[in-house]
Amino acid sequence: MYANDAVIFVKPVRRDISNLALILKNLGEVTGLTTNLLKTSVILISCEGKNLDDILSGFPIVRTSFPTKYMGLPLTIKRLRKSDFQPLVEKATSKLAGWHGRHLTQAGRVCLTKLVLSSLPVYLLSVLKAPKDILD
Repeated sequence: MYANDAVIFVKPVRRDISNLALILKNLGEVTGLTTNLLKTSVILISCEGKNLDDILSGFPIVRTSFPTKYMGLPLTIKRLRKSDFQPLVEKATSKLAGWHGRHLTQAGRVCLTKLVLSSLPVYLLSVLKAPKDILD
């Protein structure tokens, strides 16, 4: 759980899903905080052979699948590839494009590069292992 986001793992059994819905409802009644089911999603893991329409009936949430993002981090059941880090590379490249103007000295460009570009990947790389090519 982080701030107002949570990840909950539940067996794909109708009784467990109903209990989860009841827990979320009771939490809302006790705390005054309600779960926004429009922003809630279910990601199915190892649910082959299950009738998910029946299991999730009465629980109006969006079904998604891997790969997905949680709090800005890519989540996947496979190893992350170079292409998964491409948005980070593109963001850094877009920052560099504006720093070629006449109004910046060489020292100013070096300062911007060190401060801005080194801070961009901190969150992502603090929890994910990037391929060597991306780090270079």
